[in-house]
Amino acid sequence: MSNATRLAVVLAIGLARTPAATAATAAPLPTAPEDLDEIVIVGQGVGTLRLAVDNGATGRLGLTPLQTPASVDLITGAEIAAKGDYGALDAITRSAGLSASANNGNGGLQVSSRGFNGHNTTVNTYDGTRLYITAGTVTFPADTWTLDRVEVLRGAGSVVNGIGALATTINYVPKAPVLGRTSFEALAASGSFGLGRLAAGGNVALGDDWALRADAAFTSKDGYVDRADDERKVAAASVLYRPSDRFSLKLSVDHADIDASRYWGTPLVNGRATATQRRQNYNFEDAVVSYRDTWVRAHAEWQAAPGVLVRNDTFLIKADREWQNLEEYAYDAGTNRINRASYLGIIHDQRQVGTRSDVLFTGQLGGRENRFTVGAEVNRVDLDYSNNFNTGGFDVADSVPVTGFAPGRRPASAFTQLDYTTDSRQTGIFFDDVLQATDRWSLVIGGRQDRFDYDRVNQAQVTGRARRAFDAGFSAFTWRAGTVFAVSDRFSVYAQASTAADPVTSPISINLANADFDLSKGRQFEVGLKQQFLDGRAEYTLAWFDIRKDDLVTRLPGATVSSQIGRQSSRGLEATLRINPLETLSVDVNAAFVDAQYDVFFTGAASLAGNTPADVPDVTANLWLNWAPVTRLQFGLGLRYVDERYTSDLNTDVLPAYTVVDTTASWKLSDRAMLTGRIRNLTNEDNYVLSEYVPGQWVFGDPRAYEISVRYSF
Repeated sequence: MSNATRLAVVLAIGLARTPAATAATAAPLPTAPEDLDEIVIVGQGVGTLRLAVDNGATGRLGLTPLQTPASVDLITGAEIAAKGDYGALDAITRSAGLSASANNGNGGLQVSSRGFNGHNTTVNTYDGTRLYITAGTVTFPADTWTLDRVEVLRGAGSVVNGIGALATTINYVPKAPVLGRTSFEALAASGSFGLGRLAAGGNVALGDDWALRADAAFTSKDGYVDRADDERKVAAASVLYRPSDRFSLKLSVDHADIDASRYWGTPLVNGRATATQRRQNYNFEDAVVSYRDTWVRAHAEWQAAPGVLVRNDTFLIKADREWQNLEEYAYDAGTNRINRASYLGIIHDQRQVGTRSDVLFTGQLGGRENRFTVGAEVNRVDLDYSNNFNTGGFDVADSVPVTGFAPGRRPASAFTQLDYTTDSRQTGIFFDDVLQATDRWSLVIGGRQDRFDYDRVNQAQVTGRARRAFDAGFSAFTWRAGTVFAVSDRFSVYAQASTAADPVTSPISINLANADFDLSKGRQFEVGLKQQFLDGRAEYTLAWFDIRKDDLVTRLPGATVSSQIGRQSSRGLEATLRINPLETLSVDVNAAFVDAQYDVFFTGAASLAGNTPADVPDVTANLWLNWAPVTRLQFGLGLRYVDERYTSDLNTDVLPAYTVVDTTASWKLSDRAMLTGRIRNLTNEDNYVLSEYVPGQWVFGDPRAYEISVRYSF
């Protein structure tokens, strides 16, 4: 165990000894989500405690984090706004153990968590609805303006959302209508690199039984890199109808229209990239990175009888994505030029329709309080996948000077055509139960059976490839079992064992080479502590986990066929501390220490046993301080640290560690208006690298940037 880990353990044990409010019995199971216990200064959230707040990412039982045998977190909309995290990636990577590994190829939202990297092991849901992704890309949500909060469940989450989610589940919860309330908020911002942002939204009561919520935001910036402008338009609307306490219906639609930055990274020149070179964009002049997402949902709740709640979510998702880019660049020392290659034209046209229903029974079992839910889910996903792989896209190559070059335009000869279509059907049945076995001790158990059936048609190509159809299918049962002991109503200890099943590739874009592979299997053990103290003005969590993933696809040296014999494992410690020592001061700090490795894995003739998986840092940490020295003034200071990461499983090269510092200063102009100034990346961190797209091509984060904004609300 490293010195940093030992220090975290000592701190947690010391905090656990801090006097807490005592109670004769454990806190009862909640009947409805509770409001956040928030310290408020000059109209802003300074410190927010979360352990007593329902977290929907953990399941459908309505448990608070104190009652959940797992590591969970909640990022409130108020703190997202205070920190100026306009993008979802910025918001979630302030949570313990989540670090960015994002680029345009994975949709710009990919993270590493608990020793595992990528969208197959981290599942994203929106309002509890999951999009089955194509080819490892997630592009939604595009903006945080429409969000009420973000819920995070660390560890295996297949029981909640089906296959995948071995490392983390992230649920983005949009703002929802509220009966009997009228509100409005608007924001205007301007900043470095041509940043401009306008956003507005509000809630309107339409009588006693109806309410409407609508939000929209427009953000554009020129970008630090040449020709890397980014434009994002989002809109969301919901209507709530609640004619009685027994029934409610919410209809929602969310839309995002993104023309993303066409920056695919900077090729290193002699192992480094100067400030001038970082501004160079080696992509085509007319390159395209475009995402269009529309989510339509209906959520109904019916109190069929005392203690019997019936819920249904029905949804339609349309996801269109297009990439037309020259993506790979490498420096040639002999010619002192940049070799460019791989013009990839890719179009996703994806449609998903699904429904999920469950019944929650609240009552007693054997004389003890019990909550039990059982339900089923069905999804159908259709995908048309077009590309230029068979028309010469990969063959496009040229070279340009390091600076001062003409970017050129996309060649018409490498045109995009329909490559394949898929039809996927997912079905699942699930249950969850929590039993208050004694006044202080509860048991949580859940299970889920999933079935995935997949038909694919490879279309005929101009190269002479004939049309060919094949199918695939897989199924898995996953489970979790945990226990929570309430030392007091504000201090609990827990333990959990859980399993997950991950597809070896994106489940709706399996190719023939992967069609016969089964799901990879994962299991996790976790123990932890959670406590609120200082009369409810502070809280901490501490979690230790051990994860193993079996049946990875690899090839033995000398073998001609890959097989599922690989194994990967990770173990580590996560700690969070939120404390409001004064009414004018709050501190939010977290850290994660991870030891991840391949136990069995091969590449070529080499065994990678003992190697660390690519893009997985050993240590991550975050800090945010809020201080209000006078009534109308508030300062914020944030720090984000990510340790070195290997660029490949071979562990030969690393991405540098980075520390990014952000600052804010807000002045309350009136009861309704706030003026805020921000400096992002205050120290102009030179090693701020999000990921390596291809060897020697680094995707850099933005350098120092300034911003000023005005927010109005009532």
